[in-house]
Amino acid sequence: MVAFVVVALVLNAQFTWWVVYSLRDNRERLDLERALVAGRSELAAQRLTAHLLEAELSVARLPSGIIPSPTPPFSEVRVVDESELAAIPAGADRRGQGAGAGWVQIGDRTAVACPLGRGRVAVSYLDPRAPFQWLEASDPDLQLVSRDNVQAGRPSAALAPPLERFVVTPDFHRWQELVDRYRQRVVGVLLEGAFFLAAIVTAVVLLWGVLRREGSLERQHQNFVSAVTHELKTPIAGIRLALETVLAGRADDARAKRFLTNALADTERLGDLVEKVLDVTRYTGGAHRLRMGLGDFSQLVEDEVAVAERRVTARGVTLVREITPGVQATFDPEAMAIVISNLVENALKYASSEDPHVRVRLVLERGEAVLEVRDNGAGIAAYELESIFKPFYRASDEVTRRTPGTGIGLFVVREIVSAHGGRITAASPGPGRGSTFRLTLPGADVLSEDDFSGYSGGNGAR
Repeated sequence: MVAFVVVALVLNAQFTWWVVYSLRDNRERLDLERALVAGRSELAAQRLTAHLLEAELSVARLPSGIIPSPTPPFSEVRVVDESELAAIPAGADRRGQGAGAGWVQIGDRTAVACPLGRGRVAVSYLDPRAPFQWLEASDPDLQLVSRDNVQAGRPSAALAPPLERFVVTPDFHRWQELVDRYRQRVVGVLLEGAFFLAAIVTAVVLLWGVLRREGSLERQHQNFVSAVTHELKTPIAGIRLALETVLAGRADDARAKRFLTNALADTERLGDLVEKVLDVTRYTGGAHRLRMGLGDFSQLVEDEVAVAERRVTARGVTLVREITPGVQATFDPEAMAIVISNLVENALKYASSEDPHVRVRLVLERGEAVLEVRDNGAGIAAYELESIFKPFYRASDEVTRRTPGTGIGLFVVREIVSAHGGRITAASPGPGRGSTFRLTLPGADVLSEDDFSGYSGGNGAR
């Protein structure tokens, strides 16, 4: 039990550590990927700023009065009056002629305005389809944040003055792909965690079941040893007392004969006990190879009931038999004789103390040989009807505790019947109304009356 608890705690700690570490590692990985994309945005902003300023400088360096050509990144050049412009920035004199070029906003388009003189201005508009992306910083759909706080939205990098009103952001699909991959990794970790948790729980449940079964088997084994010890001590004590009395000469011939007769009965009881223990080793676990053959099952039942009847005549038990003659089935005579003997002996043992009687019935039902052994004893509790076929199990009622037994007879019965492909069940109407054991063997038939004349018998008993 201590090992079980230690294993459960270790597995739980290892599982918890793995889940926490995996989730934290995925979060750190997402933050690093976001920071990398933010850094790339800043680099792209710097390159874009340099590119646009270089384009502005190329326009400003043109000789006075020359209209610029629409070269990239400008897609259109228009000559307008100064009065048409909302404002012309007072740019630096990059040409050394007192006039300057600068950036202007005309409607929703950005352009470079270059004075031509005589009230005329050349306006070069940026190409909206240029091979770079830029967006207005005032766009409400961006949810832009700084590079140091990229968890709330996409990071942004502003262009250098005089283009600071423009920002560069990562591609939306690229940014969403990072988030989707992170979510997939988290879901994967949680699914793996759920799988391992289920595996741990299953292992714990199985381990607990094994421990319970081991404990139950240990208790059953102790009960078996106790029962066998008791069963051995009683006849041995009787045999010893009888022999000591006869050898000491304290009994006449009649009493000596009675003592020896009792000693002989006790030896038979010991022999039966040893035989049952041997049956456990021979017929359980599939170790014994049955010698199957077609035989007269009715005759086998008759023989075993007759043997039991001779044993219980002095005890006043009434043994009623209803055996359909000529029932043929495929079985191992030696093994099946043990089954019938144990069932009848068990019924005789637990029959009522007042007017005890046992009924043995054999019929053919739907191609199956059905043997029922019924007693009028105390019965069996409903919750124990399945457990009585377990090895070394004995019912918990007072009658069973007072009745000698080892708890292996019905276990041997079930193993042998299962090896024959049959079924064995127990039923009890209620306390004080007895119990019925029902055995079925498949592939049975009944000989017709014409077949009996030429039938010389079937498989014998043990």
